[in-house]
Amino acid sequence: MVGSVVYQIGRARPGGPWPSDEAREWIARARSSLALARSTGHGVQVEDLCLLAHETVERAVRAVLTVEGVPVPAEESVPAMLAALDLHGVAVPERIARAAETCAEDGDQIRVEKYYEAVMIAGEAIRFAEDRVVGGRR
Repeated sequence: MVGSVVYQIGRARPGGPWPSDEAREWIARARSSLALARSTGHGVQVEDLCLLAHETVERAVRAVLTVEGVPVPAEESVPAMLAALDLHGVAVPERIARAAETCAEDGDQIRVEKYYEAVMIAGEAIRFAEDRVVGGRR
C-alpha cells in the first residue's frame, strides 16, 4: 500500500512533521473514511459503512488532539479521546460526543437511520476538526 509508510503517524517525533502537518494528514484520512462510508452499493453491508463513519470521527478527533497538543489516551476510543479534549479545555460539540452511541458493537443489525446519523455526525466531526486545524480557532 503506497500510503502506508506516509501514514505511520502516531505522535510528533523529532525530525517528523510539524503537528499541523500531522493534523492535516488525520483530516485527509478522515475525509477518505467518510468517502468510503458514503459509498453504498450492491453487496455493501450497512454495518461496515457505519464502522467507516465511526472511524471518520476517530480520525477527526485525533486531528484535534494533535493540533491542541493533547496526548492521545492509552485507550484510543472516541469517548476517551473526547474526555482528554475536555480535560484540556477544548469544547466539543454535543452531537460529536454522541458519535460513540450511533453504531452498535454487539453484532446487531444497524438500521439505515443509524447509518445516516453516523454519516452526518462524521461530517460534523470533520468540520469541527477543520475549524480547529485549518482555521486555527481555539
